[in-house]
Amino acid sequence: MKSFRERMKKMNLTVNTMTEDISRAGPEERGPKFSNKSSPTRLSTSPTRPSTSPTRVSISPTRANTSPTRTSMRTLSNKGTPTRASSGNHLRKGISKISHSQLSRLYEIKEKVMDSAHKGMEVRFATRLSDNEELVVKTRVKEASFMGASEEKEWRDTTVAQLNMPKVESMCEYIAVYETPDTYYVFMERAEGMDLFEQLQRMHLSTEDAREIIFQMLTALDVMHTTGRIHKDLKLENVVVDLASQRVRRTSSNGSLTSIEAKLIDFDTVADWEPTSPKAKEVLGTDGYIAPEAYSGGYAPASDIYSIGVIMYKVLTGKFPYRTDIFDDQPGENWVGSPAMKRIQNRLMSEKVDFALSPLNKMPDAQDLVKKMMALNPRERPSAAGALRHPWFRQVGHGVVRPRLRSRASTSEGTGRVSLSPSYKSRASTSTASPSTSLNSKKSASSTASSCAEKVLLPGEPE
Repeated sequence: MKSFRERMKKMNLTVNTMTEDISRAGPEERGPKFSNKSSPTRLSTSPTRPSTSPTRVSISPTRANTSPTRTSMRTLSNKGTPTRASSGNHLRKGISKISHSQLSRLYEIKEKVMDSAHKGMEVRFATRLSDNEELVVKTRVKEASFMGASEEKEWRDTTVAQLNMPKVESMCEYIAVYETPDTYYVFMERAEGMDLFEQLQRMHLSTEDAREIIFQMLTALDVMHTTGRIHKDLKLENVVVDLASQRVRRTSSNGSLTSIEAKLIDFDTVADWEPTSPKAKEVLGTDGYIAPEAYSGGYAPASDIYSIGVIMYKVLTGKFPYRTDIFDDQPGENWVGSPAMKRIQNRLMSEKVDFALSPLNKMPDAQDLVKKMMALNPRERPSAAGALRHPWFRQVGHGVVRPRLRSRASTSEGTGRVSLSPSYKSRASTSTASPSTSLNSKKSASSTASSCAEKVLLPGEPE
């Protein structure tokens, strides 16, 4: 954690993973009030994808503060978010200890966004009572969702770190994190739209919209990498897009307008990284998006860039770059050094990607960028900042031209249709394997299924 504290000091932030007790004296109530309202849910026809609500909602995990507590005046903001004033007049957020009755006076917790494939976890809609702000909350029952104290501490640290990330429009924001005697509550921004996987099943995106999405994802990734963090599970399902955003950008390629907004979500696999970081012991992420070096534990910022390259390839061509049959490992085989991981890595290193597939063959700048981001040698890939300077993005405009009202026709709503065509596999550690993650979900035990935090529906490729 030393390196993370040093990075936070450079940003004039002080962070703390110790719990702040803001509960009030008095008997405990049974818990926060839950609304009897129920939103329509989508029943998945895929054995590995849980049911979801029609409108995709963005949720992002929180990072835990990691520096020791400093003597300072504790406050509770009028929005219900616990803060501490530091000596530099900067606010830092931490996990606040609270009673169920106190929490119910701050937030109304409502119906589920979707079912979770992980024991002890839920994702629900929520309303902040001080200003009626609509949010999403991810809950984790302590006894059921952690394998032990070390795993819980690791989750707290990464949650507080995410909570204190600089605000970026294209990154789903953590609002506040609370701890009751038995449960954690992670309140986060509610983003409109649907995930990119669903969006591509509904319609083909224009080149201008595709360019905007990739540009916004790289912008979020640049901030994450600058603060010494790597995502490790970038994929279509972890990007929420809104085609009817209030913001409208002008593109210079043909003078057309695009109102698309994209947000990066699901930070449960995010980890601290520096050049001296040891190799990972497990392969986490989703097959097809995982960089070749990650199969031997060599995660780095360049691994995230590779995943963005895969997303860009899919968005532009409508195809995934690799055949699905090369990912043939079984649950529990995702430990670094296993024969299965070595086998898949060797296949990726020898597999030939068709970078001349239409329309890349008619887009030399796009073709050049995706080839560089998907380079087999991580040293040959650009950084996020370097990719943002690529000629392909010279056609991206960022001025707000005019507000545009959301129309019913442009508001994304789920249809319940799920592709049964070949799909890539997402990985989970053996400690959290379940029937719904049996297709090799390389996800850590601390990950959770959610519409914006993590969508468990596996990426398919429409025929």
